[in-house]
Amino acid sequence: MSMYYATLLTYSDRQTKLFSKARTHPSILTDLYNKLNCQYLLIPHPIGDGKRRPPLPALTIDGFEHWMLIQVLLNPDEEYQRLTAFLQAPKRVVIDSATQRPVPTTSIPRSAFPAAPSDWVVKRYAGLLERALDSTAGRAEEIEEVPDIEAARKELSYFKKKSTETQSETHKTQAELVSTRKELDWIRTKLSGMQSEEESARKRLADKDGEIEGLKKRLAETQSELDSSRNEVEGLRRLSSARSGSVSSVSSAGTPPYPTGGGVRPPYPVSAAPVSPLGPGTPAPGQGAPYYRQQYRPST
Repeated sequence: MSMYYATLLTYSDRQTKLFSKARTHPSILTDLYNKLNCQYLLIPHPIGDGKRRPPLPALTIDGFEHWMLIQVLLNPDEEYQRLTAFLQAPKRVVIDSATQRPVPTTSIPRSAFPAAPSDWVVKRYAGLLERALDSTAGRAEEIEEVPDIEAARKELSYFKKKSTETQSETHKTQAELVSTRKELDWIRTKLSGMQSEEESARKRLADKDGEIEGLKKRLAETQSELDSSRNEVEGLRRLSSARSGSVSSVSSAGTPPYPTGGGVRPPYPVSAAPVSPLGPGTPAPGQGAPYYRQQYRPST
């Protein structure tokens, strides 16, 4: 506010001093705002500066609008000049809170302001404002900031309490961190054990697979030997069947008659039609010719 009223130092020089001096004596503004019905907030000073400083009053948006309305109705010519100079000041940008865009720096037309002061506003508020402006003369220089020992002690106690709470929270966080690390170590140990068991199980499974492969190989060899034995048995059966057929054919054909003179029976069978060694046409044994033995040769 003091910066705004310093834009045009004419009559506003008194108002600039009002806001600047109110920094050390804010009750001047609070009393004035209350009498003008301007809405405001109390802004406290930063903690820890060791000075006794009451909160500063700051106008809200509604309070600032009410303040400016009173000023325009009290002295429209001066407020017109002040607003125009404020908007046209170099390197100063005013943002419209509704549109978030800069306010044009062109001069505001004089027709936008009242032609003359409002009699009702002058009668109602002019005296209050004048008394507030007169009350600031020479008062700010007499007000001196003194160290506030009690406030410093309260602030120190407050910061000690906050420090203790912070340390307690830090210890608690460290304990939780240690507990979390222990849990992580336990989980890592369990995971390592599970990995070892998994590796052992995989190794046993690989051994079982090797044993199964060996058994399959032995089974194939045994099956091959069994098939070979079956083939051999089948061949022996065929050979035995063939031999049995040959012997039965010889037995059904009969044996040649033995000599009447009484000879010895041969220990082996003879063919049904022996062939004389003298050649074809020679009478067979038992027909007046000598008997010749013929070696038995089984048919295949």
